[in-house]
Amino acid sequence: MSMLAPLFFAGALTIAAPILFHLIRQHPKGSVPFSSVMFLREVPPRLTRRSRLDQWPLLLIRSLALILLAAAFARPFLRSSADLLNQTPARRIALVIDRSASMQREDLWQQAVAKAESVIEDLSANDQFAIFVFDSEVKKEWESNNTLLDEGQRQLAMETLRATQLSWKATDLGVALREAADWAQWPETSINSETGDAPASTNSASSSPTSSSSNRSGPGPASLVLISDLQNGAAIDALQHNAWPEQVTLDIRRVAPREPGNATAVVMNDPTRENIRTGQKDAEFQLPIRVINSKLASQFDLSLTWDPEDEPQNIQVESDSVRVVRATPPAQNGSEITPPIVLSGDNSPFDNTVYWVAPEKRTFQLLHVGRETDEPRESLSYYLRRVPLDNATREVTIETVAPSGLPPDVDPKQCPLLVISQVSGDAAFQSALQQYTSDGGRLLFVMDDAKSANELLSVISALTSSENLTVEEAKVSDYAMWSEIDFSSPVFAAMSDPQFNDFSKIQFWNYRSVNGLTSQTETYETDWNVLASFDSGDPALARSGNVWLLTSGWQPSQSQLALSTKFLPLIAQLFTGNEPITGSSVGHTIGTPLPWPPSAGSRLIRSDGETTAYEDSLDAEFIDRPGVHQLRLPDETIISFASNLAETESQTDPMEEDTLERLGIPLGEAPDSETLTEATQQLRDRELESQQRLWQWLLLAAIILLAVETLWGGRYAKRIA
Repeated sequence: MSMLAPLFFAGALTIAAPILFHLIRQHPKGSVPFSSVMFLREVPPRLTRRSRLDQWPLLLIRSLALILLAAAFARPFLRSSADLLNQTPARRIALVIDRSASMQREDLWQQAVAKAESVIEDLSANDQFAIFVFDSEVKKEWESNNTLLDEGQRQLAMETLRATQLSWKATDLGVALREAADWAQWPETSINSETGDAPASTNSASSSPTSSSSNRSGPGPASLVLISDLQNGAAIDALQHNAWPEQVTLDIRRVAPREPGNATAVVMNDPTRENIRTGQKDAEFQLPIRVINSKLASQFDLSLTWDPEDEPQNIQVESDSVRVVRATPPAQNGSEITPPIVLSGDNSPFDNTVYWVAPEKRTFQLLHVGRETDEPRESLSYYLRRVPLDNATREVTIETVAPSGLPPDVDPKQCPLLVISQVSGDAAFQSALQQYTSDGGRLLFVMDDAKSANELLSVISALTSSENLTVEEAKVSDYAMWSEIDFSSPVFAAMSDPQFNDFSKIQFWNYRSVNGLTSQTETYETDWNVLASFDSGDPALARSGNVWLLTSGWQPSQSQLALSTKFLPLIAQLFTGNEPITGSSVGHTIGTPLPWPPSAGSRLIRSDGETTAYEDSLDAEFIDRPGVHQLRLPDETIISFASNLAETESQTDPMEEDTLERLGIPLGEAPDSETLTEATQQLRDRELESQQRLWQWLLLAAIILLAVETLWGGRYAKRIA
C-alpha cells in the first residue's frame, strides 16, 4: 500500500494520548482527618505492584480509531504490478545548436558541446530526438527515426555532435527555431486517441499518461533545447511570419564568454576616390574604416595595423560608440595581395581581421560610329561624353569615328558598346560588325534622322537575319511619348520604382516607324524583343541578341531624351550590362552568393590554396572562411575578392530572452527524465487514489470505532458510579 500524503500518517502518533491517560493513577481528590490517628506518624502508602492498564479493549478501540483517521488523511491506495512499471511518456526533443561565427569566441563551442552531451545523456529509451545545427542556414544532423534510443544510438549522436565544425557564417536564429519547432510538434498519429488532446507542454511536467504499447509510452512534452550565445546580431525575422506551436516550449541554455564585449572594424567604400592599385604608396588615398565598440565593452584603447612595417594607429572608442578612421593602404607590386587590417585591444579577436582588395582600374572605350555635326549639341557623342561611366574600377574614353575608320578587330573586352548612327555599304564594315557581335560586343543602332534610316535597317537585317523589315518616317502631329516599357528588362530595371518609372514627360518630336519587329506569321517569326513603344504602338527600343535599335535620336532636334534624367541610367546600363568582369571586388560576405554567375570551366581558389569548380551556384559554399580568394574564368582572367564576416556577427552583446517571449514563444526548462518520471508517477498515483477512494472506507471504519468507544465508555462509567 502507498500513500499520497504519508506525512499525515504521522498523526497516528496521537495513540500515545489514550495510553498515557490509562496509565495515570487516580489519587483521592481530598482527605478526611480522624481523631484516633492524629498522634500517629504519617507514612506514605507503599505500592506493592506497578501501575497497570485497565480496560485495555477500550484503549485498543481508541487507538485504532486514531490510526484509521491518520491513514484516511494520508490518502492510501493500492498499486498493481503493472503500475510499478515505468509509465513515463516519451519526450520529443529538438536540440538546436548554434555554430555561427560568433561561437568562435573563447571556449563557447566547448561549452555548447558539453551542454548538448548532458541533454543526450538524459534521454530515455522512449524519447524522440533530433540534432539541428545552424548558422545562416539550418541543417538536421541526426534523428532517432522513432526507434528506441539505446546506448549505441546515444554514442552515435554524440559522435555526430563532436564532428560538427564551426562556420564563419551569420546567425539566422529565426529560421533555425522555426524549422526545429516544426519537427518538435508531435505528429497527429501520436496524439492521445482517447481524449483527442495534444501532448502537454514541457514546463508543466504533468502530461497525462496514455496507454502505452509494448515498446513506447504515449506522447509527452515537446521541447526545443537551444544552445547558443544568443547574440544581438542574430536574425529573428522568420519568427514573425507564423504562430509558434502551442505545445512546444523553448529551453534556452546560453553559453557566455568569460569577458563580455567586442570591438570590430568594417571597411567602408569610398565613392569619392576613383583609383587604384599602384606600385607605390598613394598618400592621397586613405580608406575609411569604421570601428565599433559594443555596449558591454571594457576595453577602449584599441589599435589598427595594416602594413606590418608601420606603427599601429592607436584609437580610443568608448563602449557603445562608433568611430571612423582613415588608413593608407600599403603599396602593392603586381599581383601582391593586400595584407589584412588587424584590430587589437579588445576581448574577442575572432572578428578583428578584415580583408580588403584594392580595386583594379581598367580602361575601356565607347565608340560612336557616325558623324560630328557643326553644332555640337546636335551630335549624339556630345551627350554620350556627359554620361558618368567612370568609377573606381574603370575609366571610359568616348570617341567618334566614321564608318570607314572603324577598326576591323574591335575587342568587346575593351569596347563593350558601339553606338552606330551611320553605316557603310562596304562588306568589310559589315564583317567587322558581325565579328564584333559574335565575340559578345553590343551594338546600339540609333536612327537619328530619316536619311540614314534605310541604310541602318539594311545592315541590321543582315546582322540579325531579319526579313521583311521596313522603315518610314512616323507622322507626329505634336509630339510622341513612350507608353509601354518592359521594366523586367535589365536596361529599365533600375527605373522600375514608382518614383522613377514615369517617362511621360519625355517628348519625341520625330522618330522612325520600323515595321516587322513585332509581326509573326506561320512562315515568319521575329527574333526581336520590343522593350519600349511609343503611344502610337510603334517600337521605340528593340533588341535582337546583341543588336539594339533605338528608332529616334536623343539630341534636342529629335527628342528630349538626352535632357531627361532617364538618359544617364539608360546609357550606363547599356554599357555596363556588357562590361567584362573586372579583376577585383570588395565586400563579399561569407555565406552569401558570389556576385559573378557560375560558368563552365570557372574555378574558385580559396586563400588556403584549395580549388574547386565554379559551375553551379552551390559551389560558392566553398568560400567558407575570411580571406582573399580568387575566381579563375575560362579565359584565364583572375578575379581577386575579399570575404569577411557579416557585420551582424560582431554584435555579440547578449539578446534579452523576453525578446523571444514577446514573439509568442513559451519559455520553460525542459524536464529531465527523472523529474518527468516522478511527476508522471505522482499523477498516476493520484489517479489510482481517486479511483480506489480507500480513505472513505477508512474514515467510515474510524467513525464506527468511535461510536463503539462512546457506547462502551458510557456503560463503563455507569458501572463504576
